[in-house]
Amino acid sequence: MSEAIENYKGQINAAGKNGDWKTPYEKLMRELYAQDVLFFALSKSGFDPASGTSTPLVSTKDFGGAPALYVFSEIETATVWMRHYRHATDNMKYGLIGAVEKEPFGFLSIFPIARRLGAEMIMLDEGSDYVGIGLDQFLNVNGIDPGTVEIPLTQEELDALLNDKTQSGLRFAPVPAIPLKKD
Repeated sequence: MSEAIENYKGQINAAGKNGDWKTPYEKLMRELYAQDVLFFALSKSGFDPASGTSTPLVSTKDFGGAPALYVFSEIETATVWMRHYRHATDNMKYGLIGAVEKEPFGFLSIFPIARRLGAEMIMLDEGSDYVGIGLDQFLNVNGIDPGTVEIPLTQEELDALLNDKTQSGLRFAPVPAIPLKKD
């Protein structure tokens, strides 16, 4: 668990509407981006049982219908959220949460892809002391170019992508779902 993330969330909440919430908000965005691993809610409809993978979830459930990427800074919070909403496969074999490492290319590309797919917000740590983060602000504060997406491809994959005129466009890479343990 990142104590810094929890500290900044506490400062934002303590500031309320009249205090200095902007400074801890920007520090929170930087600290989130500095993490080595983040946990993402995964799409239930996009789950592939054969590979045990899905793609990051962008939902319009919160923020007045604005599309949001659901991100967790720690597995414990992600697990509580997943269990509360029963966000798992129908056979309860996988929790639809995926761990993504920052390097190489991991979640560095998830945020720009989410923006290109229409996401406007990041729902950080829903199910705990959550914070809504504007995705454009997050990209800006962290110096991430929303127009650049780095995805590792072999030359064969790149050639196939460039030659396929039916390609529907940019998509999230599949993320392995975390197997559920029998309690």
